[in-house]
This record gives sequence, C-alpha cells and structure tokens, in this order.
Amino acid sequence: MAAGEPSPPTGARIGTVRRDGRTDVFFDGAAADRLMIRRCESCGRWFAPDASGCPECGTEELDWAEASGEAVLVSWAVAHSRTADPAPLALVELAEGPWMYGRLDAVAAPREGLPLQVCFVHPDEGESYPLFKEPA
Repeated sequence: MAAGEPSPPTGARIGTVRRDGRTDVFFDGAAADRLMIRRCESCGRWFAPDASGCPECGTEELDWAEASGEAVLVSWAVAHSRTADPAPLALVELAEGPWMYGRLDAVAAPREGLPLQVCFVHPDEGESYPLFKEPA
C-alpha cells in the first residue's frame, strides 16, 4: 500500500484465527472487546501477548492484564492473496510500551506515528481478534 492509500475494509481476510492453548486469555479478552497483554508483576514491564518471560528481571511467570488499546503505527504492509482481498498488516506500539502485530481497519492515510485505537472483529468462524483504527 502506498503512502496515502487507504487500507482495505475489515472484510479483507487472510484466514481463520484459532487459539493454541497458551492464548486463551488473549482470545477470551478479544471476545469481550478487551485487549489482553502480558505484564511482569515483579518489575512492572508490559509485553506483547506472545511473551513467555521477562528479560528485565528474569521471571518466567507473566500475568495477563488489560491494555488501554491506544497505540501508534510503527510500520505497515499489505498481504496479498490469490484467493482473498488484500489485508493491511501493522506493527503498532501500544501505550503501555510493547510492540504488537495486528491489522489496520480502513486507515485512510497510514504513516509512522499515526495514533490508533484497538477495535475487535467477531467472525462467525474462528476467534475474535483485534484490529487497529484511527480514533473517532
């Protein structure tokens, strides 16, 4: 997607999202419109949902905590498929600090540093998942 080109609507699909057992809290949160990420209670650092330990203090036990859902766009690209619409992919920096991969929702002019807010998709098949859109 070229700079200034809007991202495709949320109908663009790249596949069915499935949980893997380690991600139950993340997907349960998404089903309830809550962005759940990892947090180290020992030192207070926040991590992306797939983190498994804290490099700061060395603990291997991270808790789940609700994030604000505020983010800024770090980078983006568009995944193309022969069988589906293009899907705008994003790397965002959450307000809490960690970077997270996600999808953009109809962002009119993606640019580095663009403020974003999480929203959620609840498909008929598979798990609910977060998207990032411009704040209203």
